[in-house]
Amino acid sequence: MEEMFDRDEAVKYVMNDLYIEGDFDFMKPEELESAISAFVDIDYKYMQELGEEPYDEDAVYEMLLAAANERLPQYKTYLMRLVEDYMDFMEQFLVDEGYVEWD
Repeated sequence: MEEMFDRDEAVKYVMNDLYIEGDFDFMKPEELESAISAFVDIDYKYMQELGEEPYDEDAVYEMLLAAANERLPQYKTYLMRLVEDYMDFMEQFLVDEGYVEWD
């Protein structure tokens, strides 16, 4: 199957936006990068399996939140925000890189 997007570039893009935002500076950088990397992998796999079906943001959010709770239970109060920010930044990455277009 043809690659949908460059996974490493997506991780780098999202991490950069998170660093600029600065809301998660209290997390260890390796923990945050590990979580974002896992989010990209989950999101990518979901997109590959979609085919022509529409992207279900609620379903992806739940999958990402479950992964975040598993990887970063010590930051439980912040994980909903982290997942929301990831989804916003990933969407922007896909738009900026020309992988999606809005009508």
